[in-house]
Amino acid sequence: MTRRDLLRWGIGTAASATSFFAPRSAGKIVSAAQAPKRGGTLVYASSADIISLDPAYGGDTISSAPEFMIYDYLVRYTPDLRLKPDLAVSWVSEGTTWTFKLRQGVTFTDGTRFNAGAVKAHFDRMIGQEKPFRASYWVPYVESVAVIDDATVQFRTKFTDAAFLTRLAGIGAAIESPAAFQQYGKDLARHPVGTGPFKFVEWVDGERLVMVRNDNYWGSKALLDQVTIRPIADDSARMIALTSGDVQLVLHIPPELVPRILQDSRLTVQTTETLWSFFVGMNVLKKPFSDLRVRQALNYAADQISIVRALYGTLAEPLHSLIPRGMAGYATVTGYPHDAAKAQRLLADAGYPKGFSTHMVGPKGRYLKDYELEQAIQQQLQAIGVTINLETVESARYLELIRMDPRHSPLEMWFDAWSDVDAVHAIETRFGCQFFRPTGANTAGFCDADLDRLTTQAERTSTEASRDALLRQAQDVLAQQVPAVWLLQPKETAGMSRRLHNPILLRTGTLTVNEKTWLEA
Repeated sequence: MTRRDLLRWGIGTAASATSFFAPRSAGKIVSAAQAPKRGGTLVYASSADIISLDPAYGGDTISSAPEFMIYDYLVRYTPDLRLKPDLAVSWVSEGTTWTFKLRQGVTFTDGTRFNAGAVKAHFDRMIGQEKPFRASYWVPYVESVAVIDDATVQFRTKFTDAAFLTRLAGIGAAIESPAAFQQYGKDLARHPVGTGPFKFVEWVDGERLVMVRNDNYWGSKALLDQVTIRPIADDSARMIALTSGDVQLVLHIPPELVPRILQDSRLTVQTTETLWSFFVGMNVLKKPFSDLRVRQALNYAADQISIVRALYGTLAEPLHSLIPRGMAGYATVTGYPHDAAKAQRLLADAGYPKGFSTHMVGPKGRYLKDYELEQAIQQQLQAIGVTINLETVESARYLELIRMDPRHSPLEMWFDAWSDVDAVHAIETRFGCQFFRPTGANTAGFCDADLDRLTTQAERTSTEASRDALLRQAQDVLAQQVPAVWLLQPKETAGMSRRLHNPILLRTGTLTVNEKTWLEA
C-alpha cells in the first residue's frame, strides 16, 4: 500500500501534525550524547479510569492507551505512514480473499503460542454469537476466517474492501491469548494477555493500572521497566501532579494551562490535530427530537464560534457534520450559523412556542472541556426557551448509558464524542439503520434510507472520486437531517516531563507509549 493509498483512507495528510495510527515523538530530539537508556518507571495521568482491556470491548480513548502497550496487531503503521508487518509478516489479496503469513516464535505473556488459531479465535469472537461491543467494526465486512495451517490465516470479506488492511491496524483488531479468553471469558477485560512490549500486572479501580516490560517480547525489548497509569479526572489535579513530578505524562491540557507548562523549564507540551467530533446527541425516537424542525432549531441556537473562542481558543474549530476535517471522505457542508430568532421560529412551527424542558447527561473530565461545553450549550439553549437539566455522571456510567439501545434508553440528550479513520464507517456506525446500539454505535436511533444507500455504495466503490462524491451526498443528508447538535473538532494537547522521550500522541486523541519510549535518569 502506497502513501497515496494511505492518504486516501484518512491515515493522515502531509500537513497533519500526526497520522491517525502513526506515532509521533512528543519528547525531545535525542542527541548523540543522549542515547536511549533502559530502566525507570513512567507514571502517566489519564483523565478517567480504564473501561476494558479486552480488545473486543475496549477501544475507547482511555482504554486504548494500555491496549497498545499490551497487545499486537496483524499489521501496524510506521511514523512515515506506511503499513508494516506486526504479527503478520506478509499478505496477499485476491478480490474478497486475504491471506496472511504469520510471525513464528511469538508467545503470549501467559506462555500460549501465537498462531493462526489465535487469529481465528479473536475474529470469530468479533463476527460470531458473542456480539461484543466492537463487533460493528467487523460484522459488516468479514464473512469468515479460516486456518490454512499453523502459520497461515485467511479472511473472506463480504465485498472487495480496499480499506481492509486499515481495519486490521485499528480498533478491535488486537489479538488476545485464546487460552486467556477460555480461562477468563468476559473477565479478560481485567486480565489482559497479549504479545506486546508490556505485560499486565494489576488494575486497582480508580487508583492505578500497572504494566511491566515483557522480557519475552518478540521485537526490541521495551526501554521502560514499568508504566503506571493513574486516573485523575480534574484538570488542575493533573497539572499539580505533573509540576510536582509525581507523574511525567498527562492527557488533556486545557488551553488556559498550557502557558504554565511552557514557563516551566522542566516541562513541555505536544499538540496534535485529531479526528474527534464533539456534539450533543439527541434521541430522535422521542419527542420533541423526532421533529426535524426542533433539531434544526437547536443547531441554530448553538453558537459554535463563541464556544470555541471562549473555551478552546486555538485548540478547536467549529464542526458542521459528524465528519471532522482530515478524515478520509471529509466534505465541506453547509452548517447552521447562529440565529436565535430563526431557532425560535422553528420551535414555534413545531408546536413549542415557549420552548420545552429536557434532560442531558454528560461526563466531567473525560474529554477536553466536556463539562464546560455542556454548560455552554445549556446556557445557549436557555436563550430560546429550552431548559436543560444537566446531569454529570462518572465515566463508566456515562459509557454505559450511551451504549444502550436507543429504543429502550432513558437518554434524551447527551454529550457525545466520536473518532474514526474513515467517513463511511463513522456515518454508518453512528447513524445507520442497522447499527442501533448495542450492535453498532447508533445511540440516537436515527434511520434514513438515503443515508444507508449512500454509505453502502461508498464502501463498495473502489474509485476515489466516485466514493468521495457519494460521501459528500451522505454528509449533506446528515447536515439536512441533523440527528445531533454539531459543535466542534478539538485538538489534543499532552503535557510531559522533558526527561521523557518518544511518547506517542495519536490523532484518535490516544496518548500512549511503546518499546522505544524512555526516561532520562
